Amino acid sequence: MSAVSPEGRYTFVFRSVAKPEIVKQAGGQVHHVGKYSSTVTASFKSPKNAFKLKKDPDLISIQEDRLLRLPFFKIEKVFSASRRINDKRAVNSQVLTWNVARVLGKRRLNNGTGVRVGVIDTGLDFHHPDLVSNIKGGVNVLSPFLPPQDDNGHGTHIAGIIGALNNHFGVVGIAPKVSLYAIKVLNSAGHGTISNLIKGIEWAIANRMHILNISISGGQTIHPALAQAIAAAVSRGILIVAAAGNNGNASGKGDTVSIPARISPVISVAALNKLNRRDSYSATGKVDIAAPGTGILSTYFYSRYAVLSGTSIAAAHVTGVLAIYRAAFPRATSAELKAMLYHRAIDLPPAGRDPLTGVGLVQGL
Repeated sequence: MSAVSPEGRYTFVFRSVAKPEIVKQAGGQVHHVGKYSSTVTASFKSPKNAFKLKKDPDLISIQEDRLLRLPFFKIEKVFSASRRINDKRAVNSQVLTWNVARVLGKRRLNNGTGVRVGVIDTGLDFHHPDLVSNIKGGVNVLSPFLPPQDDNGHGTHIAGIIGALNNHFGVVGIAPKVSLYAIKVLNSAGHGTISNLIKGIEWAIANRMHILNISISGGQTIHPALAQAIAAAVSRGILIVAAAGNNGNASGKGDTVSIPARISPVISVAALNKLNRRDSYSATGKVDIAAPGTGILSTYFYSRYAVLSGTSIAAAHVTGVLAIYRAAFPRATSAELKAMLYHRAIDLPPAGRDPLTGVGLVQGL
């Protein structure tokens, strides 16, 4: 497991351009200088030295790095490739899962060919037979000299919903010819940091991703450096989809959405059960849209399959649908694609846009 510790690490946001030189002069060991944002991340032995930089008139904020983790998610079942994945069919006989069928509607518009999707997560299983042809590369932010191989399972499950191959084997994703990129910012325990998430977003910008799926929970306080990195990606036409979070309650009261989903340009996704109802764990408040998230079968690490539940899983459905839209309308702007996403959704009770399920159930048609 890659170690992740934000202790003694700070991110500085400057008004105009990043100033790593003054951070070094104050005793900071610089780890990252933003290429698309005016941020510098550095470690300090003494916090007092970090906050001395407040005197610089060009400094907007100093934020201590924070720990990120996967939202709590439930692993219901895990299957090997040789075992039956339900009562009727085996893994070697492809299953169109209920959730993918529900999102696609009457038919699939296209296969998502040519659309680049970055999965910012625990990595992907590069050897999974239901994903291997669609995985085109990636980066391991935690250990840059190692491949972004999934050692947790979460990222691989997300990827399968988005783009598992249509190969008469296992499961099929929403966009089965999409180009998947593994952006590993979380370790085997599902832990990471804000600064590593920012690095992952910057890699996505540099490598011209069309869509980012970020199924990560970082509390409710918006980190200025993360907001700036997201703004930089959105300004370049990248659509960002994120899990609303799994800290909701049965009553549906309160604003419990986590970052990055609660940051305004990000598409925040709630989770539905098989009855198209928000499940009680799904966060409420700044919710834009909803998708199946409970009891979802998809790919899993070590070439396996698993049934998982959570808003992470729901977010992947929205990403897959956006990949289909992007392939169908390659000249549309990200704002136009987002408007299409919201317009085509099926409204769920209560009527109209609401803090429980947003505009409703995502639809591919």
